[in-house]
Amino acid sequence: MIDLFLEIKKFISKSWENIFAEVCNAVVYIDHSAIECLHWYTAGKGYLILKDAGAVAVYEFGMYHFRYTQVKDVKKAVIISTSGDPAFYQRTIKMILAKNVFENCIVFSGAPCCTTINHSGTLTAEEKLSYVKLKKDIKTWMASGNLSQEPTVDIVYAPIFLALLNKHLLVTPPFGDLMPPLDADIPRDTFIKSNLLAYSFCNLFNNISAKLDIYSIGKLSDRLAENLENYMSSIDRQNHVSETPEMGVSLVLIDRTLDLCTPTSNSTESFLTKILLTFPRLPHHDNDVTINMSPVFGAVTGALQSSEIPGCLASIEETTIDLFIIRKEKELLGMANQFLSDISLTKDSSKLRTPTRISGHSLEKVLNKIQTANSTIDSMMTHSDKIQCISAIIGASTSPMAGQLELLTSLEKLALQNLSVSRESSSILVQLSNIIRTRSHRGLDIENLLALLIHVYALAGTQIRFSTQQESQLKDSIADAILDDFQILKENPLPSTKSSYQRTLLLLGVNDVTVAREASFRIATRIIDTLRLIAEQRLTLQDYKFCMLKSSGEKAIRHISILEQVTKDIFSPNVDKELHDLHKKSSSLITAGFNLILRGKTKRHPSCNPYILIYVVGGITAEEAKIIQQITSVHSNKGTSYVILAGSRLLNPLDIVDKIFFT
Repeated sequence: MIDLFLEIKKFISKSWENIFAEVCNAVVYIDHSAIECLHWYTAGKGYLILKDAGAVAVYEFGMYHFRYTQVKDVKKAVIISTSGDPAFYQRTIKMILAKNVFENCIVFSGAPCCTTINHSGTLTAEEKLSYVKLKKDIKTWMASGNLSQEPTVDIVYAPIFLALLNKHLLVTPPFGDLMPPLDADIPRDTFIKSNLLAYSFCNLFNNISAKLDIYSIGKLSDRLAENLENYMSSIDRQNHVSETPEMGVSLVLIDRTLDLCTPTSNSTESFLTKILLTFPRLPHHDNDVTINMSPVFGAVTGALQSSEIPGCLASIEETTIDLFIIRKEKELLGMANQFLSDISLTKDSSKLRTPTRISGHSLEKVLNKIQTANSTIDSMMTHSDKIQCISAIIGASTSPMAGQLELLTSLEKLALQNLSVSRESSSILVQLSNIIRTRSHRGLDIENLLALLIHVYALAGTQIRFSTQQESQLKDSIADAILDDFQILKENPLPSTKSSYQRTLLLLGVNDVTVAREASFRIATRIIDTLRLIAEQRLTLQDYKFCMLKSSGEKAIRHISILEQVTKDIFSPNVDKELHDLHKKSSSLITAGFNLILRGKTKRHPSCNPYILIYVVGGITAEEAKIIQQITSVHSNKGTSYVILAGSRLLNPLDIVDKIFFT
């Protein structure tokens, strides 16, 4: 049987191999999303791979970069972009060419030419990427450099949008900021981006000869499914014939906004969640973190400092990331201890004495001893993979954030129990208002508490209504907190402001305290209005209205994600069970015709296919990855479908706060 994972891997490899074949003796310009895809494909060695392929220099670029280094004595440029915005290409490529004199330019675009796809009249001419026009413009810009010969320009469609984190987990970096709207209207830019995602999926499934069944839950997922169905049907109409046997794939699309309580939880049942919460992200990356390796290899100084490469998850083996998702912290500490023992034995040093109690701090001491005994970088680099893994385990388990995470998790549990017992008379908002007012004494900031509020409202849904009085008190508490943060930020501006919340405060740009208070109250009002919308997201669902589950027996009530509910229903032994909330699309016109004749009486179940790809529009969490792997492992010996979990990006609670409140 054809392996879906291997076919996706081949698809990704083909895209990059085509690019590698063109970079010799060229300057490479690559955007952030393409860098992230390359980062995971090359296990963190993207720059080195491009250099080995012959690239003279490699530069990253973005929409708002205004300086591009001039490169002398190079005649060829290779530009790699995942954007579907024609203005991005016009503006950025023009600026690059203004700085340099190239005779040959190849653009690899993640967006197809408008002449090759059917937009159904939904986009204006300015919103469509025309290869013909862009090619003509690039030739004009290049000719302005007084070339001695006619410039050569080529634009190639390169479907770069996938990053495999391991055999079960997939993200789409170019669509990392895609989030379904909370209201009925889909913004224009969101619609355009989802349309490009639909075409990208279509190209993938067409290339791997997949026979696709499409299911969706949520407004944006429904639209995405409709667009994808149209593209796939268009291919059917072209009588596409392939000698490769088709593989059956069920694609299940789910809106993230239907369940915002799961990604705003600080639960660290999956150790990967703890890593994502405690380590800073790699610059311009949504799915990987920076692991500080200087304690092991020493601090890099001087000219080499600018090229220092930190540790990261991508350079750790896929099987190890799998363990980060599934295994408990205690097991991983034992694994790190074994790695340290193996390293010490290969260095002909005395065998390490296993500590009575293995902890992050005890492992840190052992690692320091090994580093002292083997001080040369070369001797340690032979074990770089294990050392990065050990450093990730030590860093996450000894993080000073551990206390804050425990407190936030306990507050989530308090909210869950309060909502389940008190119902309509719940006093949780009163308690949270008081916590916001006393946040500094508890070591909490308003952003983490806003994530907790999203968690509470999403958990309550329409099942529980909060009183107007409680919400008014909560609004006042939030407004006061925002005003306090604004004044602190104004008096002590940060050298580099990163969060959307902080940028929002700086944009207030007011000096009068009264005006600042009014602005803070307006923001707080908008936050409360948004929270109410969050609570209504599952209003139209039949089977998945609730995210609170009362287990049988004496077990306490628990939070259950929509993703878990959907997956369990798909693998339910009751194959006749109607999946009311899963809207079925068909990529086959013949199948669609039969369903129309039979008035929908015959419906294929997602488990009818050997493979299921679940894609969450808006992102996924490590906790969800763990739950899905646990569910599928239970059914793995029963001949059931193989599941790959995918999403726009890996999420932590603050990502949701930024996207929902401040973007």
